[in-house]
Amino acid sequence: MGRIRNRSVLAATIGVLSRVDAKSLWSSAPAAAADVIQQSYAVGNGRLGALPFGDPGSESVNLNVDTLWSGGPFECSNYTGGNPSTEKYTYLPGIRQWIFQNGTGNVSQLLGSEYDCYGSYQVLGNFSVSIANITTTSNYNRSLDLTTGIHTTSFTTAGGAAFTSRVYCSYPDQVCVYEVESNTTLPMISISLGNTLADPSLQNETCGTNNVALEGYTSAIDAIGMKYYASARVAETKGTNITTLCSNAASATLTVPSVAGRKSLSIYVGADTNYDIQHGNTASNFSFQGSDPTSAVNAVVSTAASKSEAGIRQAHIKDYQSLASTFTLNLPDTAKSEGLETSDIIAQYNINGTGDPYLESLLFDYARHLSLTSSRDNSLPSNLQGRWSTDLYGAWSVDYHGDINLQMNYWLVDQTGLGEDVSAALWNYMQETWVPRGMGTAQLLYGAPGWVAHDEMNIFGHTAMKYDASWADYPASALWMMQQVYDHYSYSQNASWFINQGYPLMKGIAQFWLSQLQQDTYFNDSTLVVNPCNSPEHGPTTFACTHYQQLLSQLFTSILSTSSIIPNANVAGSDDAAFFANVSGALAHLDTGIHIGSWGELKEWKLPDSLGYDVENDTHRHLSQLVGWFPGYSVSGIAAGYTNATIQHAVATSLWSRGPGIADANAGWEKVWRAACWARLNETDEADYELRLAVGSNFAPNGFSMYSGHDTPFQIDANFGLAAAMLSMLVVDLPDFSNAAGGNSTQGRTVVLGPAIPARWGGGSVEGLRVRGGGIIDFGWDDTGLVNSVTVVKEAVGGLRLVDRNGNAIDT
Repeated sequence: MGRIRNRSVLAATIGVLSRVDAKSLWSSAPAAAADVIQQSYAVGNGRLGALPFGDPGSESVNLNVDTLWSGGPFECSNYTGGNPSTEKYTYLPGIRQWIFQNGTGNVSQLLGSEYDCYGSYQVLGNFSVSIANITTTSNYNRSLDLTTGIHTTSFTTAGGAAFTSRVYCSYPDQVCVYEVESNTTLPMISISLGNTLADPSLQNETCGTNNVALEGYTSAIDAIGMKYYASARVAETKGTNITTLCSNAASATLTVPSVAGRKSLSIYVGADTNYDIQHGNTASNFSFQGSDPTSAVNAVVSTAASKSEAGIRQAHIKDYQSLASTFTLNLPDTAKSEGLETSDIIAQYNINGTGDPYLESLLFDYARHLSLTSSRDNSLPSNLQGRWSTDLYGAWSVDYHGDINLQMNYWLVDQTGLGEDVSAALWNYMQETWVPRGMGTAQLLYGAPGWVAHDEMNIFGHTAMKYDASWADYPASALWMMQQVYDHYSYSQNASWFINQGYPLMKGIAQFWLSQLQQDTYFNDSTLVVNPCNSPEHGPTTFACTHYQQLLSQLFTSILSTSSIIPNANVAGSDDAAFFANVSGALAHLDTGIHIGSWGELKEWKLPDSLGYDVENDTHRHLSQLVGWFPGYSVSGIAAGYTNATIQHAVATSLWSRGPGIADANAGWEKVWRAACWARLNETDEADYELRLAVGSNFAPNGFSMYSGHDTPFQIDANFGLAAAMLSMLVVDLPDFSNAAGGNSTQGRTVVLGPAIPARWGGGSVEGLRVRGGGIIDFGWDDTGLVNSVTVVKEAVGGLRLVDRNGNAIDT
């Protein structure tokens, strides 16, 4: 269908050069040490995260390593992932009976403890570089180039010496790099590594030949704590030997004397812990303990130091651009913002006017940057702060919340060409930390096969309930994540990955839920429902929470659609054939979670409205009853809600009632979720307003999203969710489950381009949009936001029917 254009030539010409119109975040003032999280620009390589800050000549880099956590088996030798020591599923029949008789109940007998060595993600420390004799400076500039992932700082001294420093974290070489250069001989430079927040009795700073190191342990109760180790090594520059001096005082400092003619210096920083994700299973007694990281880190840093900085930088740029260049969003600069400082663009953003398309596209690009720099195949997935924390004990432990936040972190990746490289961390994390402990949780709490996880997860397999049912009674976190698993296959068409990793994850979750579904004896309507359940962070403990039912509908449906690629799914007598039959049988009787209430709303609970739970003007932050509308598709797609006026009206009624996302937490993520839902309704004005509201209300001067208004803590989900909301305004791409062969009808699946593009984005375009079936398309739109040109770069399996927001076919 349409023209097929080869993009490989274009990609090859990018090389290591930045585009002339490259976007960057920049400032004419240093990021202050007292406000790093709202002023610094983030770089990373998946495992390592870095935030440069500090005055000219006295620069520091806040460092994070993905696995550095307190708690878990490193802190408590009897750590169980929250699982109880005895079986509790025997309480379930009584809990269920009470709920079916009374409508609501409680799960107090299943709850866990508040104090179970859960732990927290924590900052590694600061890497600091001091350049001697720098006092008065001018022409200060710091910037982050979003086409190279390199942070650059420059300034000029009163004597006319110009200095430039670069900070980036290389995925190919697994180090963060700090390079400083001048147009004259470098003065004496002092280098240190340390963490003033940590207990000094648990860490040690050392200095050796050409390097400084920081090693330490997290706090411990009856274990020794997790060991962490970081090393910063100075490299010989352009054939010149480096001579350094050491101070082993309280704060070990490496000094590089000034040598006539030396104008540049490169420093390579590596870090790791003795956490090993492969040891989170019964064979390793769930220890998660690996080797001492010291020798491995030293080897990585030494290898990097033996190379030229130019070579390391070139390899970094090639890797970075291979991901960053897969998608381009072009929006007009109607506010004339290009060239203005990032903090000024954000400060003058007009929520109630025309917004600023340039800033919105900048934040979109920044979201993709944050995604590919916080999650790679050898790292843990992005947590509540991505990879960037400045604290020992951050908000909500900087963990993995499974009732919206972790999901939102990955909404943007598949559609923008990052799925294969960025999502691997997510699949491996679930497979290695959720599944092993989650099997025990399923058995102990529910007497069930398969596996399960609840609302809050650390890196040590905490899969059990915590202590407050309103948010802890949420065994649907992994159920929701299975949409991400299926979507990755749907977009990538990577059958090998799906058979070996995706399908086993989905099968285990489905097996758990097949064992838990109960016939509804409250309404006696012969449907299968979940009992007990709590809608995420809201309302009573009850049955048939529509959030769960919608997720189960799409899980079962998506599993059945893959029968043609699962080797034994159609082999009579096989385990997979029996499993598919069970899924099909359950789906036939499943309550799909689509209930319209007395005031026209899409209900959050199946309970009668007369009981007072689904009420008007409930401005709760979550949109749990709309999970099947967006990001899911059980309501919008499977139930054909996208083209059903009755369902559309119910969704809109619920959105109006929930409000714009200010009255509850005033969080960024709740606003962008609302924007995405409105976009799927083709409601351009409402989607655009929510988008502008999020940008103007929740984004700090450095482009990080804050949790409540402009106030800390930093929470990265809205950074990613903003990009996802913009994608929702650009395309509606619902799976088609109309046949059993995988979701492609013989007529070609309909994809709506530009369902909610505002006129203020007029004349914009997209390059590299991924669509289900493995397709890639470019498209543009006119001054009103109506799509008027399309190029099919790669055909999708089964073909596509591309239409505009009015339903008219678009010529390609």
